[in-house]
Amino acid sequence: MKKILLLLTLLVSFISADELKLKSGWNLVGINAPLTLTELQNQIGVTNLLVIQGPQKTYQKSYVDEGKSFLNDFEAFERGKGYWVKINNDSTLNYTPSNNTESSYTLTLQQGWNLIQSPIALTLNEIISQVGSDNLLVIQGSTQTYQKAYKDGGYGYLNDFETFNLQSGYWIKVATTTTLEFIFNIDKIAVNNSGQALFGSMDFNGSNYTFKVFTNTEPTNMVSQSTIALVGTINGINSASMFKLNSNYTLGSSFVVKVFNAQNEEIAKSDRVKYQTSPINFGTLSFSAPLGYNIEDPASNDANYQGLRVFAQPLTYDDYGLTSITDSDFNNLSPENQRIVANKLLALLFYGMSKTDLDTLIASGTFISTIQTKLQTPNSDLTSTETLIEKKSYSWSKSNANREKILARLFDLGLGEHYLKRWAAYILSQSIMFSPANELETVQDSDILNVYNRLVLFMDDDYSMKMITYLHMTSDDNWKRFRSPEDNGREMLEIFLLDFNDSHVPSAGIALKNWRLDPSDLELIIGLNQNDQPQNLFGTTVTTGFDFYRELVKSADFTNGVTTRLVNMYFSESTSQKKSEIISAIVNSKPSRFEDILLQIVFSKEFLYNTSRVKSIEEASFSLGKRIHFFDGLNFFYYLRESMDNMHQSLFNYKLGRDDVIPTDTLSFASYYDFMRRRLMIDRKSDSGNDWDSGWELSFIDKAISNTTTVRTFIDYLFLTVVDREPTVEERETLANYAINNAHGTYTDMNTYNDRTGVALIVMEYLSRLSEVYTFQAIEE
Repeated sequence: MKKILLLLTLLVSFISADELKLKSGWNLVGINAPLTLTELQNQIGVTNLLVIQGPQKTYQKSYVDEGKSFLNDFEAFERGKGYWVKINNDSTLNYTPSNNTESSYTLTLQQGWNLIQSPIALTLNEIISQVGSDNLLVIQGSTQTYQKAYKDGGYGYLNDFETFNLQSGYWIKVATTTTLEFIFNIDKIAVNNSGQALFGSMDFNGSNYTFKVFTNTEPTNMVSQSTIALVGTINGINSASMFKLNSNYTLGSSFVVKVFNAQNEEIAKSDRVKYQTSPINFGTLSFSAPLGYNIEDPASNDANYQGLRVFAQPLTYDDYGLTSITDSDFNNLSPENQRIVANKLLALLFYGMSKTDLDTLIASGTFISTIQTKLQTPNSDLTSTETLIEKKSYSWSKSNANREKILARLFDLGLGEHYLKRWAAYILSQSIMFSPANELETVQDSDILNVYNRLVLFMDDDYSMKMITYLHMTSDDNWKRFRSPEDNGREMLEIFLLDFNDSHVPSAGIALKNWRLDPSDLELIIGLNQNDQPQNLFGTTVTTGFDFYRELVKSADFTNGVTTRLVNMYFSESTSQKKSEIISAIVNSKPSRFEDILLQIVFSKEFLYNTSRVKSIEEASFSLGKRIHFFDGLNFFYYLRESMDNMHQSLFNYKLGRDDVIPTDTLSFASYYDFMRRRLMIDRKSDSGNDWDSGWELSFIDKAISNTTTVRTFIDYLFLTVVDREPTVEERETLANYAINNAHGTYTDMNTYNDRTGVALIVMEYLSRLSEVYTFQAIEE
């Protein structure tokens, strides 16, 4: 299955060979033209051009504005190098591509990641032939990707990179240092041993096509006594007898086979191949061009797999069936309720903001629309976040490393479109639908990443929730939970369709009769002894296991089942009647992505106004950690994961997912409270140079924060930050008097960090005992 490129989501769109359209925000570009900084500023605008970041050199407008221009060392685009360009408003670059006068250009790829630009359109096969299939790990462009891990893991269909685009930059990762050679000017007609032009012809579907061979060199002698075979297949026909090259071409010469129609128009060409051994193999060449993408009407390019929609377009917030909060609704709330609702919404996303940033955003009058826009904006910190996680070298326990790193990634990544997908994948893989079930003996630690990463990658590529579910159900990971045909069929019916009719199970078992999990290597085996008797299910007939899974997700009950599972997670305290109303509203909006179900819940007035329930530990700790400028030390996520295990909220662990109701028995809550108090709220970072030292940093209690110059106003600030309200008179006076008169130190001077720290620890100790830290509050208006 081939991913269709959704051009509406491109960061960079292309109009012609010498015009580059740049979108507001980040653009990954690479053009073969030495445009200088001055030329770029003249075209884009000095105030509009915010950042140019290359592999080594940078330009940042903020440096200029801050009087630090000496930090900028970018001068001009260089050949072979890609660049991140950030602009404020859409713009257009016009340029003249450089002429490649030499015969070739060699680019060194260092071990690891390289940000490059290709001066010619090398194909994936051409790149692999030079770099080596084992050495080429990743190619990542603005939208297209190649990852060796996909191919090795049996998910090669996820790779959609085909050819370097001459206006895009690319990240390329190699296992060992190597070189990539770009051969220019392959425009000379190759000759045979008589010195005559080498070409052939063939009839195809009643039309005649001509094949010509082009090269970048001349033979040392136009006449030769022997020949070199140029072999390959053209529309499945072996061409070995068609092309006989002059044998005087030197080693290293490059060749391309091109196809021309009756009008002498080039319609196809082979990859570039280098003469290293004889015969020279140019691979497979086909006339049939792939179906193009209709830029004018993207919706008409919907891909289907036997009636199953592969990709999905997002709903707009106006399309939601569950009533969403708007800026107007939010602005009409009281200041206290604005703060409660804002932090409630962010906590649902495992996110938070400092009081200062939150106050500013609330005062803008666009809090809701700003968050919604952020969730539609691609993250610019994906690479830096991964680098940070690896650089910090967390003290992962081997058996739990995969779980803890996923937590670290969510904590360190900024709010954005890619964050949303990773958060959504986390929610889904905690549910009965996609739990990796790490508690089972048949499940390995790597299966956690298989399930979670697959969800992330599918959502990154805009797969529909039905296609994602279909692919998951047919995976080894799903079969490790439910290992017999009858068991798996029953569970898929119950989990995704809420179909508890036992009479349907035998039919499911028959359709899946040739599917089993091999107990020796824990791999899914699909035998050839498949069923051939149609079974009546889902209002149609299914015969094979693939039929069963495909028709299951196509069933009218699928969206209702998925929505019900997610609504039960978020509205666990609501009545059955209220849940039914919420489910109906969401289903009626016809969501095709998991994100559109989750976001309807997150932005719903029903949850933000009316719902109160216990927060998950992620909702509480991640949100509060962001608010109090918490530094996650090297063992912080070990402690978080350990606490989650102790309070029966283990991540990716349970065969049927977490319970909908968060456990609050004495022992579970004791672990919850201990983590929030000891590991988060009263844990102050005291050694800035020690990465093991977790805790909130001095920026949380900075002296520059307004209205914190006295003990009492400082206490007010801490309350508003942590529990979204001011203290009562009794709370304020009791805590202030204790800090001034009864603590080990006398904390009266808010101009010293020692006193601010002392008061903060006293107040945080008290706040850790309040229910607002652990529960979402309903509001009254």
